[in-house]
Amino acid sequence: MPSTELLAVVERDGFTESEHRGVAVLVDPGGTVIEAHGDIHAPFLARSALKPLYAAALLDAGLLELAPAHAALASASHWADQEHIDTAQAMATRLGVTEDALYCPPMKAPDGTHRRFAHMCVGKHIALAASARALGTSADYWSDDHQLASVLREGIAIAAREPITAFAHDGCGALVFPTSPVGLARAFRGLAPDAMGGGREVGDAMRAHPTLIDGAGRPDAVVIAETGCATKFGAEGTQAIVAPDGTTAVVKVADGARRAGAPVALALLERAGAVPAGTADRLAEPLGLVQMSADVPVGRLRPVV
Repeated sequence: MPSTELLAVVERDGFTESEHRGVAVLVDPGGTVIEAHGDIHAPFLARSALKPLYAAALLDAGLLELAPAHAALASASHWADQEHIDTAQAMATRLGVTEDALYCPPMKAPDGTHRRFAHMCVGKHIALAASARALGTSADYWSDDHQLASVLREGIAIAAREPITAFAHDGCGALVFPTSPVGLARAFRGLAPDAMGGGREVGDAMRAHPTLIDGAGRPDAVVIAETGCATKFGAEGTQAIVAPDGTTAVVKVADGARRAGAPVALALLERAGAVPAGTADRLAEPLGLVQMSADVPVGRLRPVV
């Protein structure tokens, strides 16, 4: 990790039990940095936080059209609830993609079977497979040198306002491109309600279908439903949140923990007036931030930036 700062602590009965260090950035609707904690310019892998940007890039490239629920699933890291399986099936049918054409590994479905439609990244893979067919090169859509790699790289680079010259391989088998935290924030700003093109379409879909993004009661679904923000976590501690007015926060937690991302981002957005004061406190329990002793609250995860 590049230079980091202390972002959050976990407290219990007055003791600090653990600390989360990382990088955090807040940009205004024009993309100007309002707050910076740690090195916000060093490249990192946002992992699944890139999914909404991939979906937007494919839409802007004219490679596919997505119903709102399907745009949400393309942006999602779901938990194989029945809603997710059914939406994946409908999305694949509408786009003419078969389950066995997908590269994401099979995972356990609610009925106990193992299916590719149950994989948390299946919406992204369906969108990629359909886009590859639109390019006339449906085979090996996940490969390093497929035409889709250039489409995605260019889309992310334009949205992030920075060049992208490298890539890595995500857990689901697809490519993942590095961005800086500030670049990711500027790209995510394109999902706000006043944005244009594919970004707005994807952001609107995320706001309309929070439980498709992360599952009922899970952090991203809670934040979307309770704040009107569009948000997406990524493996190894990434969280990106764009408020309705376009103010955007990105957090990368150095130890890879997910739990600190949303509260730190919300704290930054609160301070900028982009979400109401007290939002992070109000959502502490549903976000799992409260530390318990049996049924008695005795502490919580607390942002310190």
